[in-house]
Amino acid sequence: MVTKWIQFTVAPENAAAFDEQLARLAAASKTEAGCAHYAAFRSTDPENVFTVLESWDSAESFEAHRVAAHTAEFKKRCGGR
Repeated sequence: MVTKWIQFTVAPENAAAFDEQLARLAAASKTEAGCAHYAAFRSTDPENVFTVLESWDSAESFEAHRVAAHTAEFKKRCGGR
């Protein structure tokens, strides 16, 4: 099992767009083979902090998610590497 807890802090003016893109990523990720759990949260104070909690059944499943098209699209739209 591979579990990740990831926190993002974005510019306040980008929070709504980031929230939309993160929701898309979460929806697509939940359908992937090997996804045991995927949840995305937005803080209420401050509203520009986001957290993802994800668990994958294996390192191979996590790696497949990391290079999946929808993950690459999220990174492209949100400035990730």
